[in-house]
Amino acid sequence: MSEPTTTSATTGTPESAGATMPERAGATTPPLPFDAPPSRREQAKEIGQRVAYWAPVWIPMVVLAQVALGGLRPALAESRRLDREEERMAERLEREHAESARLERALQAQDDPIFLERERRLLRQADGPLGKK
Repeated sequence: MSEPTTTSATTGTPESAGATMPERAGATTPPLPFDAPPSRREQAKEIGQRVAYWAPVWIPMVVLAQVALGGLRPALAESRRLDREEERMAERLEREHAESARLERALQAQDDPIFLERERRLLRQADGPLGKK
């Protein structure tokens, strides 16, 4: 004959009347895997996923807050200042290019033997016995 079975009130599973289960003996069952608290790695992963999910919302909000709190005026003022500096730098660059071209011509002249001979003649004439007037 089979033993009479009853249904457990707590778990809803059939139990046999004469069976000795660990629950009846007072032993605790190990926790189920889904009952375990999430590890730090799992928590960090979940937080990262939530941040990434909401990124299309919070990124524009951060930009708007920056514009609202920082204001557009300082950015426009900085833009105007940089435009003025750009003009000044363009003028300075033009002067520097002109100076570079002048020095390049002088350097080329120093390598020219005809120019060097003319310079020597001019110096001899200026320093000669009759050159001091």
